[in-house]
Amino acid sequence: MLVVIARIAIEKGNIMIRCVLRCLFACSFIGFSTLSVGEITQSKVLDEGGSGQYKAVVTTDSALPEFVIYQPLDIRQAALAEQRLPVVIFANGGCNDTSYPFEHMLSDIASHGYLVIALGAMQQRLDDRPIVKASNDMMVDALDWIAQATKDKNSRYFDSADMKRVAYAGQSCGGAQLLAMAEEPRVQTFLMFNSGIGDMTMAQANKSSLLSLHGPVLYLVGGETDVATANALLDYERIEHVPVALANHANAGHSGTFEEPFGGSFSRMAIKWLDWQLKGVSANSATFLANDVKGFSDWSVKAKQFTR
Repeated sequence: MLVVIARIAIEKGNIMIRCVLRCLFACSFIGFSTLSVGEITQSKVLDEGGSGQYKAVVTTDSALPEFVIYQPLDIRQAALAEQRLPVVIFANGGCNDTSYPFEHMLSDIASHGYLVIALGAMQQRLDDRPIVKASNDMMVDALDWIAQATKDKNSRYFDSADMKRVAYAGQSCGGAQLLAMAEEPRVQTFLMFNSGIGDMTMAQANKSSLLSLHGPVLYLVGGETDVATANALLDYERIEHVPVALANHANAGHSGTFEEPFGGSFSRMAIKWLDWQLKGVSANSATFLANDVKGFSDWSVKAKQFTR
């Protein structure tokens, strides 16, 4: 019922139904706290909730207003089925405080049983507020918040997040933010979308920041026309201390496939990786270790330092 009401509220824009939806979000859980519990102040549904088994909703929580939370709509049911949800913290292209260009992908990831928190407040249009730079520290702030919320019995996120299954992800300059914050010990894996540091300094990261990576890392780039490809290849060659894979879409360019429904093949490749690294779906390893790209037109993958 909650899924149905959410879809109607977003797609039809009925004010009364939106109020009911907010009430259901609030009343389905016990009480509120000042630390990790607020109310849903904005929400929307993309691509009919995504391609995964859990219909996803994009939300703003008043307790975390400068971020967007991409989550299964019935988060309790999803968390129970998944034995808590892995967490993905996402830093945006341009180091900007908006995930609007990536929301189709992030929503689709959530629909596959993930809790995704992206830097920057929600937007309904890219021009509906000024865009500023997000700070690197926001990645840790998001992780700290969900760690508190999942322990708070008064929170709608209580017992929903698995803090032992965490990924940092970033696109373009957001990838540099990821590298700058990669020492975070709670992170198990890293995803660099259209990003590579090479010999640059960006967002307080440089080539020495690669040494802060302490888990498997996936680079996803868009071929020769992607300005990040050369740096990603250089990073790949330089990384010798952790497993690393590089997935290259020959024709996607720097903007990837993020604006396609469900985030296109960049989203599907990322989910393959996340399901392998955070959910233990070992069958997915062939995509990265054996360049098994069936179903991924124009993609090629290579990897090193993995133990099969």
